[in-house]
Amino acid sequence: MFNIGSKLENISVDEIDKEIQNGAILIDIRNEEAYSEGHIKGAINIPIKLLPFKMNELDKSKTILVVCYVGGSSVVACKALSKAGFKVKNVTGGMKAWRGNLSK
Repeated sequence: MFNIGSKLENISVDEIDKEIQNGAILIDIRNEEAYSEGHIKGAINIPIKLLPFKMNELDKSKTILVVCYVGGSSVVACKALSKAGFKVKNVTGGMKAWRGNLSK
């Protein structure tokens, strides 16, 4: 497990479904075009550039899972969300690691 100040945790793409079943919210921080080309079912698109303006729309009582292209930008987003008081988990490997079906 990867921790940043004990608030940030990494999960694999294989854990996403279980986390969502337990009430977590999955946000996809890729741009709108990439999201529309294919995303994980149930993911909410909040491009990273809009995250500072949209994070107040997220429920702080829920765990937030963050996915990006390969898992780098999501760390930045997780740090910002964690600093704002959210419980977050970074999806390592991002969409590149996802092997499940994609929604459009």
